[in-house]
Amino acid sequence: MTNIEKFKTDIAQLDAQIAELSEQRDQLLLEMKEAEQELTKVALDEIVAKLKALNVDPTAIAKALGIPVAESTGKKPRAARGTAGPKAKGVAKYRNSVDPKLTWSGKGRQPGWVVTYLGNGGSLDQLLIKD
Repeated sequence: MTNIEKFKTDIAQLDAQIAELSEQRDQLLLEMKEAEQELTKVALDEIVAKLKALNVDPTAIAKALGIPVAESTGKKPRAARGTAGPKAKGVAKYRNSVDPKLTWSGKGRQPGWVVTYLGNGGSLDQLLIKD
């Protein structure tokens, strides 16, 4: 066996050992991470149990840790349906020439009497209320 063959054999053995050690390293890192997570979970469970026993407010804990806490927005709750008062009517701008009780503010949809009046050749200027 020549030196070159011996070196190749040694390198192959070292590569196998490196692969095995790398696999062991990965397994140990995984076990270490799991152990850290378990330790953290146990510690947090103990802390939460003590805080619950003392009735400590969670926002006080967050403030003590320096975690920003969103304050309540202070929005008013919505009113129940049907509790709103009647809407205020607009100021009358037009009056029916036949029935003076009928008025229209000029906003929104035209009432039937305005449509009829305009259809018969009248104009809105003639229906204006002049004070």
